[in-house]
Amino acid sequence: MSDATPAAGAQGPFQLAEWLLGEWRVTRVINDGAGHFHGRARFAPDPESPAIILWHEHGRLRLGAHDGPAGRTLRIEPAPTGAWQVRFADGRPFHPLDLASGGDDVDHLCGADTYRGHYELQPPDRFTVAWRVTGPAKDDLIETVYERAA
Repeated sequence: MSDATPAAGAQGPFQLAEWLLGEWRVTRVINDGAGHFHGRARFAPDPESPAIILWHEHGRLRLGAHDGPAGRTLRIEPAPTGAWQVRFADGRPFHPLDLASGGDDVDHLCGADTYRGHYELQPPDRFTVAWRVTGPAKDDLIETVYERAA
């Protein structure tokens, strides 16, 4: 890892991108243990546009009757503001993200559901993301820990 971690004071979006690159272990707890995801995340530059970071997750999800493989891909793109825009793999916007201070509160509306998230950097090799999801049929808490893989 380079000295470009938030703890080293390099907190702009491109330094953050450098800090994120690589493999991470992922542990996700859903609704206080009603569900779990264990796997890996890989942050890597998009080969077609190196300023964009591809965020791939894959692992095993146990939730309700499901017990099997799961994964997702997100895109983290530089925003004109100097922060980031997180997008779904198909390019739809997910949420803005500004981690210059080491954390950020974000929102995403999905139909009638509201996702309120909090990112927290914990240098040198850890960060967390927590989502509170509310809506007509949802009341979920999703807590994820990312730890750099050795």
